[in-house]
Formats: sequence, structure tokens, C-alpha cells
Amino acid sequence: MADHHHPHDEPPWERKCARAILRLAAQFPGDSGAMAPFFLNYLLIAPGESFFMAANEPHAYVAGEIIECMACSDNVVRAGLTPKFKDVENLVSMLTYSMGGPSIDAGAPCGDPRILRYTPPVPEFEVCVASCNPGEELTIPNLKVPSIFIVIEGAGNTLESGWAPPIILRPGRSYYVPVGAEPLTLRVGEAAKGPLRIAIAHQNLHQRVPIIAPKRGKLGSSGGEPNSGGRGGSSFDAGTPPRAGGGSPAIAGLCGPPIPELPGGAAAAEAEEEDPYA
Repeated sequence: MADHHHPHDEPPWERKCARAILRLAAQFPGDSGAMAPFFLNYLLIAPGESFFMAANEPHAYVAGEIIECMACSDNVVRAGLTPKFKDVENLVSMLTYSMGGPSIDAGAPCGDPRILRYTPPVPEFEVCVASCNPGEELTIPNLKVPSIFIVIEGAGNTLESGWAPPIILRPGRSYYVPVGAEPLTLRVGEAAKGPLRIAIAHQNLHQRVPIIAPKRGKLGSSGGEPNSGGRGGSSFDAGTPPRAGGGSPAIAGLCGPPIPELPGGAAAAEAEEEDPYA
């Protein structure tokens, strides 16, 4: 009797890798970038998890929805899985070729347990995710640096303050909070079907206590369930190091348009003297 090979006899990594290659080859016919799962770490990121990507490291987002926060970079060099210009020669020359996988992080409480911080070991940026349940209010303190936030889930509103009238919060909407603004209070009605979640990006206020592996680059945080379709397209590329001067981060979510860069705030060392979230 013939010995038939069963697909489940293969290691799980090989099965995931094979499925990813077939999906990418179908999405990008004739693109050699579809073979990237053979030499990159293939990761499934759950909602609320994040990882830190160093500069000059290859990466590709192939499905699902994420929020990506980047330091000010000179350029992004692409090599595949995109209709945009692919500069393979420059990419090959700039990569570090370091081996290993990224550290997956689920965030750390930041003052109020409903606020989680995702802090890399670089001064340019960090991301905090605030969750406000139905029938609750949650106050985001005055951070003393410029910040931007995007609504990633749920609905609610802000309470009226001295600098702004009440704001209706819906997924995909983004806002700029200037230096010196009064604390921002979020409110969710008792009849809401789920929590309101916002992601806040600003200069790193917790650089002395990072929670992500010490590399330079950008932070990707999952804002939704991974899925086979994805939105916004895929690309296989690498980001260049931050420009001198740094400044505040730019953040873009697939559920909304990119947000422009903001002017720089106070130096990270000064911001660390007192934790505004505490």
C-alpha cells in the first residue's frame, strides 16, 4: 500500500509559509516578493499586540489592519509586493542582514489601567491606547508635548473643555492635541455596544522604561483581527533611519487617512522628569 503524504505531517511553519506564498502570488502575479516568507519571520499579530521594527530592516504587512507609528524618515525603499517603484539595488545595500525575530509586546499599564503604553527604546515616539467602556468616563492628562490620536474602535464623545467644544468620536477620525491643552475627557454612553478605543502618539515620555526590544525603527500595533483580504495593500520594503532633529511622530491607521507630521515638543529628557499619565 502506497504511503500517502498528509499535509498535516509538515511542520506548522511550513504550512503557514506555503499558504502565505500562494496568497501573495495570487495578489501580485509575477512579483518575486511573494517568496519573502521563505526568509522573513511570518507573524500573526493579535489585537492589542505590537512589535518594534528597526530601521534598515525588511518587512511587509500582508493582511489585516494595523496602526503604524514612525520616526521622521528620509525615505522608504521598496523591493516588491507593490505597484510603486521598486529600488532593489539600494535596498540590498542598506539592509543590516541581522538574524532573529521581533519581540511581541502586549503593552504596559500607564497610570490608569485602561491606558496601555507601547514604548520603544528611542526618543522619537511612543503609542498609548486608551479604552473607555460603556457608561464610563476617562481623562487623558495634559501631556506637555504635542500629540495626535485616532479613534480605532467604538463611538463616544469628549466633554466640553476650555480649548474645544464637545467632539463626536467615530472610528477613523483623528485629532491634534497641542501643547498646553487642558486634559481631554472621553465619555461613552451606557447604551453603547462596546468600548471606545483611541491610539495616542507623541514624543516618548517613558524612554527610561521601554517595554520593547532595543532597536531603532518603528512600532506596528494591531488594531483589528488579521484577515485574508487586508486593506490598503501590501508592500515589501525597509524604512531608513530617523532624520536629525526627530520631532513628533506621524501616525497612520488603515481605517483612516495619514496624519501630517507635527512640530517637535520638549526634549525627551525634560519630559521624563514627571510622568503625566501617573
